[in-house]
Amino acid sequence: MQFLTSGELARLLDITKYTIRHYEEQQLIQPAFIDSNGYHMYGEDEVYAMAHVLLLKKIGFSIKDIKSSLENESDQTKTLTSVLSRIEDKMEQLNNAKNKVQTILGLQQKVSNGLIAEVKEKRSFTYLPDEFLDEAYNLNLKKLAKRKDDSLTILDEISYVITENGEKVKVMFKSTTEEAEHNMPSGTYYSKKVNIEQEDELEREIQFFYDDLARLNVLYEDSLFIHEEAYLSAFYTNSMVYSLEVKTK
Repeated sequence: MQFLTSGELARLLDITKYTIRHYEEQQLIQPAFIDSNGYHMYGEDEVYAMAHVLLLKKIGFSIKDIKSSLENESDQTKTLTSVLSRIEDKMEQLNNAKNKVQTILGLQQKVSNGLIAEVKEKRSFTYLPDEFLDEAYNLNLKKLAKRKDDSLTILDEISYVITENGEKVKVMFKSTTEEAEHNMPSGTYYSKKVNIEQEDELEREIQFFYDDLARLNVLYEDSLFIHEEAYLSAFYTNSMVYSLEVKTK
């Protein structure tokens, strides 16, 4: 019978010697014997045993799953069901990530490209209590960190609605319809993406936004919706991207 060293086994299966050592430490595979020079030697059975472990690893089995599989060869249903569930969770995470990237690509094309008319679905928001804001409507991060309610994190995108001719400002974040304190109905919205480095630039961009609406004779409702495009802003070092929106009448 032919026996392979760990280096030969690694080359045969296109893995590293470290992987072999690691799986030995986890007792997923053992050498056929250790020779007088201390070399771990592997025969045909060990080669196929390692190939079996690598196959399970490739389809999503964890070390724990592989151990369970090897110990309970007669009933693999429970282990396979668990692995399938994790794979589906990962697929959902990857799909969500894909959708975010596609959204960012689309948003990049709209920054500073003027007014856009879009039909949007209903959106629901919950107001952030005033205690978590300063006078300029910035988040008080220290108070927010102590908040016991975990429905909002710093990673959530913040939105602002300005009503009553600019006199009333509410800060809010996206929520479910059931929890909503403010709903933006479905319909046609005129929007514009703007890149802001200083806060005072936002006021100027808002005035430009209203000027553009006037030039197009757009009839719109009083409320102005301002949305922080957090994912898009992550690609700008010294600025934030905002979306300005009004609903047409």
